Amino acid sequence: MIKQKVYLLILLTTSIWGNPPNFVGEELKYSAGFRLFPAGNAILSLTLDSLNGKPAFLLATSVKTNSFLDAFYTVRDETLSWLNIMDFSLLKAVKTIHEGKYHRNHSIHTIGDSLLIWNKKYFTITEPVYDPIAFIYFLRSQELSLEDSFQFLSAGEKKVREVWVKITGIEKIKVPAGNFDCLKVEPFSPDGKPLLKNNGELRVWLSNDDNKLPVKIEMKTNIGTMVMKLKEFKQRY
Repeated sequence: MIKQKVYLLILLTTSIWGNPPNFVGEELKYSAGFRLFPAGNAILSLTLDSLNGKPAFLLATSVKTNSFLDAFYTVRDETLSWLNIMDFSLLKAVKTIHEGKYHRNHSIHTIGDSLLIWNKKYFTITEPVYDPIAFIYFLRSQELSLEDSFQFLSAGEKKVREVWVKITGIEKIKVPAGNFDCLKVEPFSPDGKPLLKNNGELRVWLSNDDNKLPVKIEMKTNIGTMVMKLKEFKQRY
């Protein structure tokens, strides 16, 4: 039954996309660390699913610290995001956040194309809204070149804000999965304010090839800069 559902979703997605992106059905595994010591593991996966009877992409992300770091700062973050199959914009997300003493469970979803609802808060929107990680997958579906720039609306915990993204460089990156020539992607805020909590920053390196694998991800946190390095990738189907 599950295989039959996936097959039908593939047919529906193919009829809309023509040729679905080659990263649908992909699972990416990362080692996570804070510069000088390992911190844990992270997983990103994008699969076909459905929402309210319509085909959707399901982006699942998880970050888990190892037993050593758990003694000082435990992280158990999990997010399920259902995305529009046309542009990877956000339809619904369910997040479970556990970072040290900070615990939060919340959900967000859109109604039509003009209203965003989140923890009973309403935001009027005039264009698609993205989860920052989901926007990486949008970029992977584009032809990218140095100095290209994009902008989108990002849904945060308390508000919706505008984010700009620019391809700022080409670098060689070595990770457990291999050596890659990469495009460096840096998001920034037009108002100069930090994009993430705790004055956090985010950088992503995408392999400069047809796959555009997110080879390396850096996130500045309140306990240092977490570096996620790709160690394994595979296709589920």
